[in-house]
Amino acid sequence: MATSNETSSTTKAPAFMQVHVKGRIDARRRHEKTTYTRILTPAPDAYSRPQTIEIRSKGTLGQVGDEVIVLAQLGGYTRKPFRSTDKETGEVSTVTPVDMTLDAIE
Repeated sequence: MATSNETSSTTKAPAFMQVHVKGRIDARRRHEKTTYTRILTPAPDAYSRPQTIEIRSKGTLGQVGDEVIVLAQLGGYTRKPFRSTDKETGEVSTVTPVDMTLDAIE
């Protein structure tokens, strides 16, 4: 984890399946031994919305309101498939939802 005083020029390039996340901590919660930190990222421009992501960690990444840069491991898993029908064509297909996860590299 890094604080907002560090610039991207001081942060080395992430390895495959890793990502740097920069933003402001919006909320935190704990469940068992894991902390879930919700981060709002800066909007790309004045006409778009900021992205909201959640990072899992063992320790605290900061306090609500802190601006942080976090190195995280990208992961994911599939959920139960379901059938979907295209309203225009009537074609039925199987959809398997995929959820992505971010785990802080501590």
